[in-house]
Amino acid sequence: MHTDTYIQNLIKDQSFFEIHQETVLGIEMEVFKNRPRSLVDFIELSVSHGDQPYLIYEDRVISFEQHFHLVKRIAYLLVHSYGIKPGDRVAIYAANAPEWIIFFWATVGIGAIACGLNGWWKGEEAINAINYADPKLVVVDSKRYERIKDDLNYQTYNFEISDLSELESELEEFIRVDEDDCACLLYTSGTTGTPKGVMTSHRSMIANSTLQMLQGAAVSQYATKQGIDWFVNNPMSLLTSPLFHVSGLSAGAVTSLFAGSTTILYKGRFNSKKVLDLIIQYKVTSWGGAVPTALKRVLDSADQLTLDLSSMLVIGGGGAPMPAELIDRTKKIFSSSRYSFGYGYGLTESGAITLVNWGEELEKNPSSPGQPMPTISVQLRDENNNLIKEDQKEGEIYVRSPSVMLGYFNNSKASSDSLTNDRWLKTGDWGYRQGQIYFISSRRTDLILRGAENVYPQEIELILDLHPGVIESGVIGVPHDDLGEEVMAIVVTNNKKNITQNDLAQWVSSKLADFKVPSKWKLINENLPRNASGKLMKHVLIDASKNTMVEEDD
Repeated sequence: MHTDTYIQNLIKDQSFFEIHQETVLGIEMEVFKNRPRSLVDFIELSVSHGDQPYLIYEDRVISFEQHFHLVKRIAYLLVHSYGIKPGDRVAIYAANAPEWIIFFWATVGIGAIACGLNGWWKGEEAINAINYADPKLVVVDSKRYERIKDDLNYQTYNFEISDLSELESELEEFIRVDEDDCACLLYTSGTTGTPKGVMTSHRSMIANSTLQMLQGAAVSQYATKQGIDWFVNNPMSLLTSPLFHVSGLSAGAVTSLFAGSTTILYKGRFNSKKVLDLIIQYKVTSWGGAVPTALKRVLDSADQLTLDLSSMLVIGGGGAPMPAELIDRTKKIFSSSRYSFGYGYGLTESGAITLVNWGEELEKNPSSPGQPMPTISVQLRDENNNLIKEDQKEGEIYVRSPSVMLGYFNNSKASSDSLTNDRWLKTGDWGYRQGQIYFISSRRTDLILRGAENVYPQEIELILDLHPGVIESGVIGVPHDDLGEEVMAIVVTNNKKNITQNDLAQWVSSKLADFKVPSKWKLINENLPRNASGKLMKHVLIDASKNTMVEEDD
């Protein structure tokens, strides 16, 4: 049972948050009893908000009712012009825009699967993911279409050269599929460098949105009791996270439609001054994309100005540990959020929200991402898969809930490696528990957390090792004041090739997204440290003093 009394009372007193036991994919677990059974319900219920704005994007305002009819028109287009059927994939390769969201809802509204491709991918990466998903249609903007047009073998719809308002025919009735059918694929690069499509069900996204609303209701009650006027401004959310991330899509646009709140879609490269301008202009009440890097930049800009930021009631984030100093600064600058600021832990495979910390618990333990939300079960297990029951003992974090992924699309091996037979998700993250709350001691092995982006070293190493002047390479994360970590490559080069750092940076840049290109380099002519089985010892690359291996004489 969650220890927060506000959450306990909401579950007890409000039927919408009532919890009971059900069988989910063959496993008994807690679920919200009175939940919607399909994302179609989200679409159909949203029209009741009428002329209230759902999406604001620069000078465009799209009401809930307008959005509803645009979704029905695009759904008609998908069915009758492109032959999309339930279970078919529709890939979306574009920057944040209203059309991204409209095509998502139209796709899930006909029982098809929306594939959110990373908009930062370069052409080769995007083509690999598209071929992997084998979609019936690829929806693009112009910039990303230019990256892939020469290698694309699928039907394409460029929404920037099309006028959706000219579409007249609307789908008469949405198509409902089982709640455990896949609604979308969101991609995560595995350690092999091959994009893996995380299959997220209708049930998962519904459960996540319900948890977001439960958390929001508890926070509002607590803050109101502390004297914060929660209702002085209309609910207005700022969405700076990419829609191809679970935080941007499921926790952002999907939950906003269900809750009936307005979403301001941020356009372009992150700029802290622009974020502050939007908060003031629209009296933004919540910002859920406050990863530490972005939050620090906004606070630094706000420190230099005299601004009225009192509208901001809720700031939250995740993706990396939140320093206590950053939490304190946030509460001072965004004073109305001082009782509601929070952050948590989750991953695409767990369906986003998993652990959350806020309020009095955050005051006591700012370095913890909190405790499991209702319907979420968390365990720690040792390297032998034994359950860890005692406090302060580190183990791998396992998660089971209605939100956990169905598996990886078309990748049974990766799915079985990550999901047990009784549907526990092996996160690959390590942590420990103190009472009800958890602490993350290390993320996935070798994973680099560069700002809000996950960078997998092996993906970069595979590219580097293909260079004719490279013998072997190792990629690690090193501390960075702003980003948290930056990417560093240690490369063993062939002396005869006269390879430079710039040569290697350009080589990687031609293959991978810019955020994956190492910003620090070390070119050497000695072998990298490996253990007896030949595996590269990354911890020794980070700190040579930790090399406990003895090289055998020939």
